[in-house]
Amino acid sequence: MIERIAGVSPRFKARIAGVLYAIIIIAAPLAEVFVRGRLVVYSDAAATANNILAHETLYRLAGAADLITFTCAAAVALIFMSR
Repeated sequence: MIERIAGVSPRFKARIAGVLYAIIIIAAPLAEVFVRGRLVVYSDAAATANNILAHETLYRLAGAADLITFTCAAAVALIFMSR
């Protein structure tokens, strides 16, 4: 896979990395600030568990956003590793 990426022009790789960074910039704060910031009560584990159970779809959305973030970060790392 890295050999195939290495044959692409540097401008194209930079554009792909920029798009991936834009996705990371959108998905990571969505998961951390807007979802976990509202569900997690740092001084009360029971309240956090109740919030997660009450808003399970929102919590799953944060998990999906994290997976998207990690996947995009791994792709950016592969782009940077290619010559």
